[in-house]
Amino acid sequence: MKSKKQKKKKDFGMEEFVASVDKVMQKQEKENPAIKQVHARLSPEWKRASEKLGRFLATADAPLLDQLREEIVKEGEIATRVLLDFIEAIKNQAKS
Repeated sequence: MKSKKQKKKKDFGMEEFVASVDKVMQKQEKENPAIKQVHARLSPEWKRASEKLGRFLATADAPLLDQLREEIVKEGEIATRVLLDFIEAIKNQAKS
């Protein structure tokens, strides 16, 4: 017969791990709001929004600009963070 401890270990799968990590990340963000930016940068959504912004900046095709603008807006808060990070990089470069 398995002990409760052994059974609990077996029940701790990927879903429980993800939920646990998410809970820790949310706690960190409450304690230090600046950590939200770090967590956002680590997300796949950041990469997706960054790629769309790069494509937006690189094209002059009006229909594609319209499409990319809407796709970026749909990214919500993460797109705002990506855009603000981009603006901050431009500001820092202008100071140099």
